Amino acid sequence: MMKIKQKAHWWIDMLLFFGFLVAFFLSLTGIELHQWVGIFGGLLAAYHLLVNWNWVDVVSRKIFGSGSGVVQIKFLVDSLLFAGFVLIVGTGLVISTWLNISLSNYDGWLSMHIIASITTLLILLLKLGLHWRWISRTTRDIFAEPGLQLVQPAKQQPVPIERQFMERRDFIKVMGVIAVGSLIALMSATKSLALLQDEETNSISQSATSDTEQWFINNSGDPRWYGMDSSTDGSCSIQCGKRCSYPGHCHRYMDTNNNNRCDFGECA
Repeated sequence: MMKIKQKAHWWIDMLLFFGFLVAFFLSLTGIELHQWVGIFGGLLAAYHLLVNWNWVDVVSRKIFGSGSGVVQIKFLVDSLLFAGFVLIVGTGLVISTWLNISLSNYDGWLSMHIIASITTLLILLLKLGLHWRWISRTTRDIFAEPGLQLVQPAKQQPVPIERQFMERRDFIKVMGVIAVGSLIALMSATKSLALLQDEETNSISQSATSDTEQWFINNSGDPRWYGMDSSTDGSCSIQCGKRCSYPGHCHRYMDTNNNNRCDFGECA
């Protein structure tokens, strides 16, 4: 019964981890699927916490008692991980197309969402490293041939040194896949953050230019240009403060009239 629970926890953890990685590739999933993956991941993380609540309670008592340094580190990592997921889901809901909140600092919320995701992924990798023995042991139990251990004579059981070698080898295999996926996800997230920062810089420059043009318009006495959009074909037309386009920098793509153009405006 215990092994069944351990295997179930393993599958939940892997589903949560790789679902989290998928959420980093917004250009692949699109905004709608990205939001659903985020909600599903948040619910799965909450379920994971409830399933392991007894462990949380025991560790909490040890920390306020005479817990070891390793236990305290694991509890700290789990606490930071929980806070990270809360921040990701919270900022994600604020900038989501579902709520469609009019934000004066949308880019700031988006930056917070991306930074929280990157930080949480790094903390998650640290957590996996702390639990490498459990990961390798459970992985071997899941993918071992059925009945192999039942027919294996006791004298052929690996000695402790060989068992440690097998555990480390299995851990390297699992962590190799995890590390590659995490590296690609981090590259995607940092690229999005860099593009967002470039967009903010360009926006400030465009805003300064727009203010200058508006000053000349207001002082020229020409009513034909006052308050009108002066953008032309080939220039980026912004129809709302969120500066939305897809594929593009912020990825808040909505196309309600099915004209293959973002409703919020994009480069022509």
